[in-house]
Amino acid sequence: MICGILKQPNVLLIHPLIVKKKNYSMKRLIFLFIVVLLTACAKDFLELETLGENAGIVGTWIDDGQRGDTLWLKRAGELDKLKYGFTIEKDGTFIERKNAGWCATSSVTLDNYEGTWEAVSDSLINITVAYWGGMMTYQIRIISVDERNLAIQYLYSDSREKTR
Repeated sequence: MICGILKQPNVLLIHPLIVKKKNYSMKRLIFLFIVVLLTACAKDFLELETLGENAGIVGTWIDDGQRGDTLWLKRAGELDKLKYGFTIEKDGTFIERKNAGWCATSSVTLDNYEGTWEAVSDSLINITVAYWGGMMTYQIRIISVDERNLAIQYLYSDSREKTR
């Protein structure tokens, strides 16, 4: 026997202690994988838990008109190619369909921009998202949400709330 390995013609047998050590390493890798997976899922759960009864905002929303300083949106299965809208996903992904360039005249072209969202409170969400000129951050104040309709207000720079 040489270093725990027994050699026979056409057969390679590994010493039992070496096999146990390899199983231990595999168990450790599986354990680490599960911990990473649970940690990733826990963040998603905490964001939704922070939103409380407003967790229904997760989904796709399409512009349904502005009334005063409140934007009304309707739930949709997917983003509309011709209207402003956004998708909030459980994993923290935010996709916003908006102007593809600086010009907002009659022939506005829309494109999807990816970003992230984070719940600050049950009615306030921080958004970081790309746009045609780089990256931007703002907040969405949830006024009301149900299974079909969403009313929000956008908070930019000075009007942003810094409290949790």
